[in-house]
Amino acid sequence: MIENLKDLEKLFKLCRKHGIQEIDLSRTQFKLGDLPKDETELQEVTESVEPYGNFPQGELTPEQLIFYSSGGMPEDDPALKVS
Repeated sequence: MIENLKDLEKLFKLCRKHGIQEIDLSRTQFKLGDLPKDETELQEVTESVEPYGNFPQGELTPEQLIFYSSGGMPEDDPALKVS
């Protein structure tokens, strides 16, 4: 029987531990969502993506400056494509 908040917290922890996402007690229902992402997991994801990895090195031509300022992606840069 759940008599106080500590008992409810224990119930939730037990459900999380065993992967239970829905609880139905006589007149009360709970639906547990996904656990929040751990900050270390978020850092690993953001560190693994290099947004400027394909960006050209050195000075850009005026055409490239216009291309990139309008949201162009490095793989679509016409100056880097070989005909």
